[in-house]
Amino acid sequence: MASTGLAAGTMRTFHLMKGEAVSAPLSEAEVAAMIASGELKAEHPCHLVGEDAWRTVGDFFPMGSGLKVRAKKDPPSAAEQISTANRIDDLTRRRLLVYGLADAVTIDQFTQAQAVTAIVARERELRSRWLAHRTAQVSAFVAFLVAGVAVCSTVNPVSLRIEKSAALLQQQDGDAKANYSVLRSTLRDRAYLIERERRENGFSPRPAGK
Repeated sequence: MASTGLAAGTMRTFHLMKGEAVSAPLSEAEVAAMIASGELKAEHPCHLVGEDAWRTVGDFFPMGSGLKVRAKKDPPSAAEQISTANRIDDLTRRRLLVYGLADAVTIDQFTQAQAVTAIVARERELRSRWLAHRTAQVSAFVAFLVAGVAVCSTVNPVSLRIEKSAALLQQQDGDAKANYSVLRSTLRDRAYLIERERRENGFSPRPAGK
């Protein structure tokens, strides 16, 4: 009775007809790979080493979708390696968009290093602006407070304007605190990115607190 599948025991070897010539002995895996690639058909002459008669490939191997052979993946090309090295990770991509440093068209023009540099510069700018804004708020609040005490504590148009200005400054201070919280979250994310790059490049983890 003809065999219809791969043997579960000892690996078999086969000869194939190539025109007028006979191939060197081929393993089952090699023949299966040729079938999967479409190089061999079921009716192709095939000889099992150890037998006398020639039969067909279909007598020894299942044909069709039931035969699964893992294809060897080609190594990436130089262009693919460069593209992978320059690819921006998702977190950095989001930061570029949030900070307005890039849009959907220009974001792929950044390399990872360029993106991180641009983000660091923008975070420094935001922090400087926040500190300047906070200093101006505190100075203005103190000035209004001193002026209010100097005028009087009774209700008059001047004191009402001072109270409204103080309330506005308090509201702006709350907004500034929220912005600062976002900035601190961004700085933590950047520290995570830098630490991950260190590990991917083979550096040991940075000690805690450094």
